[in-house]
Amino acid sequence: MTPAPLFIRPVTPRDAASVADCVDLVARERLWLAAIEGFGLRATDDFIRANLAIGNPHVVAVASNGIVAGWCDIVPPLPWPGFNHVGRLGMGLLPEWRGQGWGSRLIESALGACPRRGFTRIELDVYAHNTAAIALYRKFGFQQEGVKRGIRIIDGETQDMVLMALFPS
Repeated sequence: MTPAPLFIRPVTPRDAASVADCVDLVARERLWLAAIEGFGLRATDDFIRANLAIGNPHVVAVASNGIVAGWCDIVPPLPWPGFNHVGRLGMGLLPEWRGQGWGSRLIESALGACPRRGFTRIELDVYAHNTAAIALYRKFGFQQEGVKRGIRIIDGETQDMVLMALFPS
């Protein structure tokens, strides 16, 4: 059964609890994110409010019942002068909405806000086993810049991480 359609919109502070739940569910899969559990309501609320204050791209995919089913944010990875043009993309989507184009819609929406923020380099890290995500990022023009071999050992499995970047025009 196909789940109800989602709509993509900018995050608001009212989304904090649902975003925290969504991140936690994706993290607990222990496959896609570096974190293996969510960050909690307070940290999520602080993160959302900081993104809104600075103007960082941060969008959510929301179901008709108001539940956040996915997110995409682009934030500066380093706070030092000379790196203001760099944004790091992070995203996730609940399992029941994967493979239906929602990841593409989230990325497209977040990337659309990058010029206003001044990001001219967007980078990301993705586990090498996440071939669907790698294909998605390539679709948007991300190029592989390198691989961190053996970056994580979890549940007895050694994982590599692919480094990718995009220079939007």
